[in-house]
Amino acid sequence: MYSYSAYQLCLHSEIPLSGLPVADGEPDIIVRLKPTDNHSNGETNKPTSEVFGRLEGIGDCWISDGRFITIAPFDGVTHEMLSPNILGGCMSIILRQRGFLTLHASSVAIHGHVAAFLGHSGWGKSTLAAALHADGHTVITDDILAIDLKQEGTPQVVPSFPQCKLSPDAAIALGKDPADLAPLYAHAAKRAYNFQAGFQTEQLPLQRIYILSKGDRHSITPLNPKETFAYLVSHTRAMNVLRDNESLQTHFQQCTQLLQQVSYYRFTRKPGLAELPDLVRMVEEHMKETSVETPRVTLPCNLVKQ
Repeated sequence: MYSYSAYQLCLHSEIPLSGLPVADGEPDIIVRLKPTDNHSNGETNKPTSEVFGRLEGIGDCWISDGRFITIAPFDGVTHEMLSPNILGGCMSIILRQRGFLTLHASSVAIHGHVAAFLGHSGWGKSTLAAALHADGHTVITDDILAIDLKQEGTPQVVPSFPQCKLSPDAAIALGKDPADLAPLYAHAAKRAYNFQAGFQTEQLPLQRIYILSKGDRHSITPLNPKETFAYLVSHTRAMNVLRDNESLQTHFQQCTQLLQQVSYYRFTRKPGLAELPDLVRMVEEHMKETSVETPRVTLPCNLVKQ
């Protein structure tokens, strides 16, 4: 078994997982393989603690108890193709089963405060995090933002592992040669930007979330609670596995709690990698100049009941 660290958990895996620091210790999570011909014909109706799913073009997976990931890969699927799927969708479900709220976001520590960037795939979350990292700030997560809401006080961001996923064009814009960065897997377009320095290893409190948007000019504007709640739900990772009422209720309670404890802004940007230096300066100045006091808001009752 290979042994790694991610999200402050120890992973033991039957296959190598790219980008993770090597670690020793008793396993919190175990990744196993089943024979290739061991596939299921349908989904189970079990609660969120036991999830069956099909990874498109990859294989079937069973995820249970916040501890076990079992995959039956399709013919021709290599270990390196499994790795990003295990660290992506599968880990989202594991973290949810462990009680974390998981959002589709990157996060960076700036001037001692944590900013997260929510957005759809391809909207520049990883690129913006890597650009801020290149400007001397500390990356905490990329792609999956795991938030611990069980502690008193401000929600805590759980650090993932020191890697950002970049397109070749984004790598060039950040002064890196794509040829020097390994693809996520054979023939994948995106590259793995791995780093050791500039990675946050301890939990930090989350103060601000920026919702990424595209427009014809750069702007950062406050969001109202109703808009924000809808964004939190729509940018939740693995939302489709919340099958039972208890899990759904817990999720909406977590979103409501986060809504009341963190500041939210719409971050509109003009498209284009040439805009990155301006975007970095905007975020730095906004984090430095504006108050990090969290506005206390009340969620409308009609949203809670949805």
